[in-house]
Amino acid sequence: MSAERRPRVSIEQRREQILAAALKEFSHKGLHGGSTVNIAKEAGISHPNLFRIFSTKPELFVAVLEQTFATVAREMIVTGEAADGDPLRAMADAWGVLMENRELMLMLLQGYAACEDPSIRDLMHRSTRDIFEQMEAMPEVGTDRAHDFFAAGMLYMVAASMDLPARAEHDAWADRFLASGS
Repeated sequence: MSAERRPRVSIEQRREQILAAALKEFSHKGLHGGSTVNIAKEAGISHPNLFRIFSTKPELFVAVLEQTFATVAREMIVTGEAADGDPLRAMADAWGVLMENRELMLMLLQGYAACEDPSIRDLMHRSTRDIFEQMEAMPEVGTDRAHDFFAAGMLYMVAASMDLPARAEHDAWADRFLASGS
């Protein structure tokens, strides 16, 4: 009887599989409620192998947050920097697309909620500052417009976490909430 061998996967591919599984788990359950056993199972690896790639659960949580902020920067900030005309309009459109990924929005909220951990707090501070400062430095934006945009984006992130975009068609309050400021 020979055991079937799974094809070898590079460490980078395995890392991406773990991060995808961890995003699903942590976005819904947070740092303390998320299970590394569930993450390993979803990624198709053993629990000990998970810890060969990520030494601790907080390290894995931070890696998911770093990937989340990289996605926001790539999809929203890069779009704003490349925009002809008003960068905030282009970034608003990009943020709208990002909001469709509810797990991404939930992960950001879980990151803010886990700020009692100094390494997570430092990451959230640094990453939030970087996004704000990149936005603020764009032509025709400045501090006041960046502040208003960021505040509205946070409000819409909360709306996405409540799945309000899906409810807006049937819920007059959600429709008004989402339309406000548009």
